[in-house]
Amino acid sequence: MFELRLNNNTTIPLKWGTWAMKRFCELENKSLLDLINILSSGAFELGTIVHIIQASAESGCKTLNQPIEFNDVIVCDWIDEVGGLSAKDGQLIEFIKFMQTSMVPETKETAEVTKEKGKKK
Repeated sequence: MFELRLNNNTTIPLKWGTWAMKRFCELENKSLLDLINILSSGAFELGTIVHIIQASAESGCKTLNQPIEFNDVIVCDWIDEVGGLSAKDGQLIEFIKFMQTSMVPETKETAEVTKEKGKKK
């Protein structure tokens, strides 16, 4: 789970998993293959980013048994509050990287890198 931290110390739990992918596909009216192609291209449209965050936040709420009390307008406010789409660094970029990484199957090479990072701690 990834926590999006807003300026008022509110945290938004973002969970990217099967349910969030399903919900994203519903919001975008796209297939799983479309989702994979979108994520692998790295070129996201504005609505796509909003729907990724919305689906992830809805999934986080469902996991924590919290009510979903937001819509796409509020999601856009969250995005603006954490630096917007033009922020080259920040929480939104970190979440997108987190999300993309979670969908890439581990290969022998990435397993070795992970193993090496674990030894350095």
